[in-house]
Amino acid sequence: MNQTWLNFRHLYAFWMVARTGSFTRAAEQMHVAQSAVSSQVAALEEYLGEQLLVRTNRSVETTPVGQQLLGYAGAVFAQSRAINARFRDKDSLTTSRSLRIGVVGGASRNFVYRHLDRLVTTAPDVHLSVTTGSYPELYESLRRFDLDTIISLDPPKKKDLDEVVYEKLGESRMCLVAPPKLLARLRGRKPPARVDVFKFRHPFEVDVLGKYVEPMLRSEIVLRLDTDDIPLLRFFANSGHGVAVLPRVGVLEDLESGAVEAVDLPRCPEVIIYGISMRHALPVLGEGVSPWSDGVDPDRSAG
Repeated sequence: MNQTWLNFRHLYAFWMVARTGSFTRAAEQMHVAQSAVSSQVAALEEYLGEQLLVRTNRSVETTPVGQQLLGYAGAVFAQSRAINARFRDKDSLTTSRSLRIGVVGGASRNFVYRHLDRLVTTAPDVHLSVTTGSYPELYESLRRFDLDTIISLDPPKKKDLDEVVYEKLGESRMCLVAPPKLLARLRGRKPPARVDVFKFRHPFEVDVLGKYVEPMLRSEIVLRLDTDDIPLLRFFANSGHGVAVLPRVGVLEDLESGAVEAVDLPRCPEVIIYGISMRHALPVLGEGVSPWSDGVDPDRSAG
């Protein structure tokens, strides 16, 4: 008789190998022999008629089909944990839930902090776990269901839209930012002959300097720094060494304190902040409830 049901032991073995990147580590965590893990993965590949893993010299990588299956496997085992929590382990559980958030390095901490503060206030039973890293690193963790959502300045790639959902969390205007004295000199009758510029690397690869900054300044512009790290640009905006070009959300506290002033670049495309989650992920806050749906304006202070 032909097998008509997927063997979940085999699926779990594949899931563990894909998550750890190693048959050896997967076997150690599963407390079984490595040969057993290899046999279970091979049986799953035979059942599906697809190669799921590729062994390299140092690790194991998933094939494109394996990546697709990994997303479904993550959802399966997330549901398994939910079933255990609801029926088997309910007497030992508190009401705490965990929301695991990945923040792409360079994203504005002002924006992230205010969203996290809202979650702490409005969802007191939710435990927040926050990880920072590069987009590729965090996206792989998201696909393995080690994260529930990631905050990014980049939307997901078109090729990934079958497995993820995303929403716009907010947008922030691009500005020229510097201490008040420096901006006053730039606006005066005799502006400095040269201005050092520290520029945000716009996700849309817009020629921000040529199209929007140079027409506003009457000085020679020298690009000294080009980065997607907003906290780093905040430092240079306050330094007085030149003008920083970055989203307004990155310097909100400094604008409020008067340490810097900002001049909007009105026709420059705004920087958009996205929240990205797996399409088949188990909802943490409830079915159809997004942790980000609060209407927060990134360019306004929390107060």
